Parts: sequence; C-alpha cells; structure tokens
Amino acid sequence: MPDVPELPPPLRPDQIALIETSFTSALRVKAELAQSVYDHLFRLEPQAKDLFPPDLAIQRAKIMRALSTIVRSLSSDRELVRVAEGLARSHQRFALTDAQLHHMETAILMAFEDRLGQDFTTDMRSAWTSAFDRFIQMVSHAQDRLADVE
Repeated sequence: MPDVPELPPPLRPDQIALIETSFTSALRVKAELAQSVYDHLFRLEPQAKDLFPPDLAIQRAKIMRALSTIVRSLSSDRELVRVAEGLARSHQRFALTDAQLHHMETAILMAFEDRLGQDFTTDMRSAWTSAFDRFIQMVSHAQDRLADVE
C-alpha cells in the first residue's frame, strides 16, 4: 500500500455499520439523494456548476457509484487508497482543493439529512465525517503524488 501520512484512525466496525445502514436506506431514494448532492454543492460552490453538463443524469449516477465503492471499501485501507487514487486521477485536470473536496463532503451529508431526515442520526453523520476525513486525506495525498510525477 502506498505510504499515506498522518491519517485519522481507521473507522471502527460500528462506524462502518452506521455508514452501511444509512447508505442502504438512501438507496431507496438514490435519484433524489444524488440530485440533492448537486443542489447543495452548487449552493456551496456556485462556480462548480460550470464544470458539469446541463443534464446531470450521468453525473448523478457517477456520484452514487463512487459512494457505493467508498462504502464497500471502508474496511480496507488498501482498497480505500486505490479508490482515492482513482478519484484523484479522474479529477486531476480540475486540480481540486481540499476546500472543494470538503464542500462535496458537506453537500453529501446535507443530502443524506434531506433524504433520510431523522433516520440520519448524529452517530451516522459522525461516522460519515470520520470516513470523509480519512478519504479526503487519501485523495489529497494521491493528488500530491500525481503532481510530483508531472
């Protein structure tokens, strides 16, 4: 596994279970969840809208696939690093900043709150936040390595 410095601690099994439970619940309303993610993202980062096509159908499917892959990879740092590296490569031309990655995190969390309401508990939100803390650092590290290669 590539060296990944100073990551927050791995998720506990109970945190992974909360993420899996909330994601499974959200799959019942996945189209609405995906739309809500982009609605929130464009409010947080209005300029980001210019990076996407007017019809977000393909992009909404991509975000749900990405979230599904991340959720499936949470118990394996090796797999999670691989996913982070893939995301860094596929978004390399955008030179995403940590702030932009955190805006996407916020948009996703807000979308879960919108769609799951009270079923999206404080513990679930905390588990997702812990997962994003690790994942965003992995993506940032992968972006740094890609920039060093150029």
